[in-house]
Amino acid sequence: MSRPDGGPAGWRAIARKDVQDAGRSRTVWLVFALLVVSAVGFVVLDTRSGDPDYLAFVDGLAGIVGVGLPLLSILLGYRAIAHERIDGSIRLSLSFPHSRRELLVGKFLGRSVVLLVPTVVIVLLAGAVAVVRYEPAAAIRWYPWVLLLTAGYGLAFLAVAVGLSMSTTVDRRLTLGAFGVYLLAVSLWDTLVSATVLVLHRFRFEALAELPSWAYLAHLLQPSEAYYHLLRVGVDVDRANRYAEAGTPWFVEPPVAALVLLAWTATPLLVGFALFRRADL
Repeated sequence: MSRPDGGPAGWRAIARKDVQDAGRSRTVWLVFALLVVSAVGFVVLDTRSGDPDYLAFVDGLAGIVGVGLPLLSILLGYRAIAHERIDGSIRLSLSFPHSRRELLVGKFLGRSVVLLVPTVVIVLLAGAVAVVRYEPAAAIRWYPWVLLLTAGYGLAFLAVAVGLSMSTTVDRRLTLGAFGVYLLAVSLWDTLVSATVLVLHRFRFEALAELPSWAYLAHLLQPSEAYYHLLRVGVDVDRANRYAEAGTPWFVEPPVAALVLLAWTATPLLVGFALFRRADL
């Protein structure tokens, strides 16, 4: 059915075709348009505000990215491989010949291009506004860091979606899994950690003001929290400011946040591929 190993030509061909196919998705373009409208709307409102504040600008933009980019990434990736398994076209893809590993690499890289090109354009345009409106030296110096982190953040959620796509062909599981991951990782994570702290401390709300050490790490395991924490390395935004407090444990330093994002990227792909490799196509 497929080769155990393959050369670079295989994954390149798959990636090239996937860019063309994924770029035709109306749902992806709709979510991308909403992300553009949100970012442009924020920039317009910010430019009409009274006092220009670079930190507030980056903080607000990060908030939009933190919510919108994961949705775009998940919609782009959660059916990347499952769709071909469901309609049977994956057998044709693997008969060219392409290995399953080439299929994964090609799909992930192809979807990454579709995700990152418009995302980078949006963030760069917002950065151009920052250079014109705020202190050019500060904006030029640290904005590449914002751009790099935003790309890594989007790829982490894309990896989760592609990993999910390799794990099952049941449409209901795919849909529930995709939006379940989004709700948990973007919306409910902080609430669940805070609720756990309250239960363990017998509903003493003072515990939320003075978090136990393990709770800092539990919060940081959320990908958006890791993204905001790393953002603070270059731009002192208000988000994730709990890690700047005195007495913060050593194991929630920025390098740990970087490892969290890397884990969110690598683990779903490795687990998904392990399941996909053993699956009967």
